[in-house]
This record gives sequence, structure tokens and C-alpha cells, in this order.
Amino acid sequence: MYKTSEFRDFSKSSPSRLAQMIENPFKNFSATKLSNSVKPMTVVEFTDFLGKKYVIKCANKTKMKEAMAFLSIFKQETTNLKNILSEYPISMGRIPKKFMKELRSELKPLGFSNEFINKVAGY
Repeated sequence: MYKTSEFRDFSKSSPSRLAQMIENPFKNFSATKLSNSVKPMTVVEFTDFLGKKYVIKCANKTKMKEAMAFLSIFKQETTNLKNILSEYPISMGRIPKKFMKELRSELKPLGFSNEFINKVAGY
């Protein structure tokens, strides 16, 4: 395997050869090795209403667009949830229990479970 000039032992080289290596260290370097670059990895992130972070790693633009389309579903749910919760009063970081029946009737058709509704309401 051919070593680049920075890893060679210069003590065994003549002074003129040493000067040539310092001027152009890649003179005898294979051109194909330079073209094999690492492709960058794109990361798509989304943080939902409860603070859970979703991270999807994508290798190309098509995968990135698919990931963004997938995460747009979470974005829509988050905006729907925020709009519904903004209608209710909040005291001490919780929605009062007298509004829980209404809240459940609004969030159940959207597919949210009772555990999730209790978590969002602060119970």
C-alpha cells in the first residue's frame, strides 16, 4: 500500500527526493482513491408536543423527502392538539377535572388514548 508523504520515513530519502515529495505529495497517488468520498448523512429531526424527539437519518434527497412527509403527520397532530388544548383553562399546570369529559370527547375521535389524554391534561 502506498503511503502519503506525511506518513513516510524521510530519513532514508535523498534531499532532492525529499523536496519533490514535499512539493507534490500526491504525485504517485491513485486517482480513484480521491473520488471515493464519503456521502454525507442528512438528519431530519422533529420535537413533538410532549418534548419527545424524533430523529431520522437519510442517505439521499428522496429519503429525506419521505421522512419529512412522515413527520408532517406528527406536525399536524401537534397543531390540532395545541388548538384544542388552548380552548381550556389551565390552573396549576393542569386542566381542571370538570373539563376532562369534554376534553376526552374531543380527543377520542382523533385517535388519542385515555393515558395520553391524562398525560396531556397533567394527571
